[in-house]
Amino acid sequence: MKYSVLLASLLVATVASAQEAIPSFETVVEDVVFNTSNKVIIDEKTIKESRAPNITSLLSSQANVTVVSTAFQPNSIFIRGGDSSHVMIIVDGVPFYDASTIQRTFNLNSLDIKSVRRIEIIKGGQTVLYGGQALSGVIKIDTIPQEFKTKTGLQVQAGTQNFRDVTAVHTEALDETHAFLMRGHGSWKDSRSPVEDSDKSYAQNNWNGDAAYAWKGSVEGHVKGSFLQDLNNSPGSDRASNRIYDTEGFETYTRQTAASAHLKFNDIAWEPRLAMSMQNSLRKYDWPKTTPPDVNNPTGTDQRYGANLKTARVDFTPYKGEQLSVNGGLSYIYEDFVYRNKGTETVNKFSEQRGLFLKTDYTWTPGFSLAVGGRLENWDDQDPVSTYQLGLALFERTKLEVASGYKIPSLFQLFSSYGNPDLKTEKATQYSLMQEWAVSEKQNLSVTLFYAEFTDLLQITGSFPTMKYNNVSKSKTRGVDVTYTLRPFENGTLIATYGYQEPRDIDNDRWLLRRPLVNGSLKYLHTLEKHTGSLEFIGAGTRTDNGFQSAPTVLPGYVTTNAAYSYAWTPDRTVFTRLNNLTNNRYQETYSYLADGFNASVGAEFWF
Repeated sequence: MKYSVLLASLLVATVASAQEAIPSFETVVEDVVFNTSNKVIIDEKTIKESRAPNITSLLSSQANVTVVSTAFQPNSIFIRGGDSSHVMIIVDGVPFYDASTIQRTFNLNSLDIKSVRRIEIIKGGQTVLYGGQALSGVIKIDTIPQEFKTKTGLQVQAGTQNFRDVTAVHTEALDETHAFLMRGHGSWKDSRSPVEDSDKSYAQNNWNGDAAYAWKGSVEGHVKGSFLQDLNNSPGSDRASNRIYDTEGFETYTRQTAASAHLKFNDIAWEPRLAMSMQNSLRKYDWPKTTPPDVNNPTGTDQRYGANLKTARVDFTPYKGEQLSVNGGLSYIYEDFVYRNKGTETVNKFSEQRGLFLKTDYTWTPGFSLAVGGRLENWDDQDPVSTYQLGLALFERTKLEVASGYKIPSLFQLFSSYGNPDLKTEKATQYSLMQEWAVSEKQNLSVTLFYAEFTDLLQITGSFPTMKYNNVSKSKTRGVDVTYTLRPFENGTLIATYGYQEPRDIDNDRWLLRRPLVNGSLKYLHTLEKHTGSLEFIGAGTRTDNGFQSAPTVLPGYVTTNAAYSYAWTPDRTVFTRLNNLTNNRYQETYSYLADGFNASVGAEFWF
């Protein structure tokens, strides 16, 4: 309770909601949006000045957005009471995830945050435009630069826990409308064990790189190839109690390769836009048999999960007038999933999703508009699923929205050793009312009320080794997002948000797991000539966890403090430092899994 009071009194915070849109070279998918949806935009300037160590550290400061880790899942994202599998992640305009995972996700921190130009979080159901994964929200990440300039950059960092990080980037502008981009990144760290009172550390290594060619003109777009790889040592989880414990020799490996292409035809009727991608994923878990044998690993672990993801999307605008515009499109997603245990293939399945969507916008007068959209989609031989979205904007600052949505079960949930091929789609109906105020030239306030009902939620039931996924639960969530921005000084900005939610499991009459009732942050940023400094507080209230137990555990709330400082020695030379968790608060991210304590890094950035 004391953390709830503290966060409520601070209106604690998000970084950069309700900011003015910045002109940019945008990706294809952003051409069709619901302007009535609640959005949080984290622009390139905010990302850079935060000196945040990774993407999830930025997401976790947003109201009613929670990011948690376990021994086997680097990050799970919960938005407004929805499940971690209800969030669509889009990287440079295409869905990006490992199709073999439970939640259709991937380790967001595998992406180099220094390559990210813009992050957009769209809260609430977005199934109409993005299909059956966007049940509670969408996270868009853009890396293609806004301007085409020839330049080479190098950034190096070092810090506690033997942390080392190197990023190199080169952009070759062939002219004002064509450019080639190359990036490479490596990171190494000996992370502190998440087990209480442990002095052990676990090596974590990450490498990634990408190359892109982008152009503008009557036909604009880009083609891109990317590579991500993680090699980490990991703790284990007790099958009976779900408690984390230290291990020896437990190694996890993930690798993703991807290629994507975007085309936008500006001079052709209906302005067609095309987005395509192909992704290949591999996950490995290697844990040699111990002496004496570990009860959770009696015969040793040698598991391989492989997947391919292929996506295609066509958008078009058949009519665009002064008051009325019509957008439509087709989407296709192919997933396959292969599982091998000690060299023996036990799962080899695939799935296809086909969707058709249409969206109409009508503006009566400036400030009064209506948006209506619908989607029809089917997967494999199942009956088609329909969904709708309705948005109404009044006086430019009042926005109402109602949306239905669905989520198709993942291949892991359908066909793994815990799978159930008879699973149905999860469904939801969601409502939101957003009001914005320009309090003064220096103050802005935004308040969003929301309510959602989820049915046929997927949960794993039973006890090991007979656990299975089933459609067993109904839930309701209601809450509020608050964002407040104040500029008390010419060079200073204070950003605060407060999130409150009541995510209730109706069938079992208890709170949904891992969703705090209250969360938020408070951040102050000050810039003075060559100096930039920031101080932020991020926190969350109590939440339940350890769902395999008859009585879930209630985890206490927490508040952490971070600070950053940068000095621009010259326009092309910058030194900086980032201090994370200044109070060394090792709270439980999930049951018995302790967050990293205090850590610090220093770095330098050079442009040539």
